[in-house]
Amino acid sequence: MKAVKLISSSIISLLPDDDGNRALELMNLYRVNHLAVVKNDFYLGVVSDKEINNWNSADEYIEEHLPNLASPHVIYNQHLFDIIEVLEKNNLSVVPVLDENKQYKGVITNRKLLYTIANSAAIQSVGGVIVLQMNHNDYSLTEISNIIENNNAKILSTYVTSTPESTKMELTIKINKTEITPIIKDLERYEYSIIASYKEDDEDVDFLERYEQLMRFLNP
Repeated sequence: MKAVKLISSSIISLLPDDDGNRALELMNLYRVNHLAVVKNDFYLGVVSDKEINNWNSADEYIEEHLPNLASPHVIYNQHLFDIIEVLEKNNLSVVPVLDENKQYKGVITNRKLLYTIANSAAIQSVGGVIVLQMNHNDYSLTEISNIIENNNAKILSTYVTSTPESTKMELTIKINKTEITPIIKDLERYEYSIIASYKEDDEDVDFLERYEQLMRFLNP
């Protein structure tokens, strides 16, 4: 899914000569915390409700604060993963979209992303979940995929978590089979550390539901 396909047609941008009150009014209307600031189709940055609340007065004009505005964005043909990355890194409620000439095209809301990912085939498919822990240097999705496919299964989605100060990483895998015991045994035979596994008929249904919610946000 490309960015241009996810642009909201209902959300308008702000002008530099709009004041904080106008911005807050539109944010409340659209139920977002950020709006793009645009002049003559040129993207100037995003303003947030928190920034406006830190101004001396909401009567101040946006143009007075342009030098302080961040300008996160994606290009119209970037993938869904790129959009999620920009949204997460910048803690945004909307992601501005530009064309190849850096002209403003619109914004994508986090609600639209959630709806799109929630309707992906990987999320809706029945299957099991395996969580591996490994050193960064030991990570090989090709090898892991081969092990899983040798058990007549397919990977539906993956999600990697790690912290900069750690040499360890966790790989969460969703597989298109509910009977994952043979896969786990094979992974362990290849000395992979399994720290969690879940399938549709597990008692810990709550975890599986939380996993699905996480994947809806982060990884189709």
